[in-house]
Amino acid sequence: MKKEELLALWNGKEWDNNIAGIYFISQHFKPELHLNFTGYLESDVFSISDDFMKRLFRELEQLDEEVHKVIQNEYPNEDVSELELTDIIFDKSGCYGAFALGYDAGESPAGQLYLLVKFDEQFQADTEFVYETY
Repeated sequence: MKKEELLALWNGKEWDNNIAGIYFISQHFKPELHLNFTGYLESDVFSISDDFMKRLFRELEQLDEEVHKVIQNEYPNEDVSELELTDIIFDKSGCYGAFALGYDAGESPAGQLYLLVKFDEQFQADTEFVYETY
């Protein structure tokens, strides 16, 4: 998918191509959704199939609901409805599977806490979460 097509699909803005990867913001969802292609060159991003990217766009709300159910099952005494999807992460290393959905879980003693849920090529969620702090 070409840059213009990708930005049009996601109603994207602020395309940033730097040594760490490709990044842009989707204005299609509230709050803004950050698409991160860590370690990618533009040619790598453009090699992701159109079908894959369009499917991700179409099914994103459903995937978000699925993630909330998975998190709620893991933390039944917590109200996870407040977690908002903030990032879609592709990592060249593959450490997040095909992609990950990222959620800002708020402040923690170690810093800002993010909860990431990995997905495989068939859009199946991994039930083991990745926790990152910044």
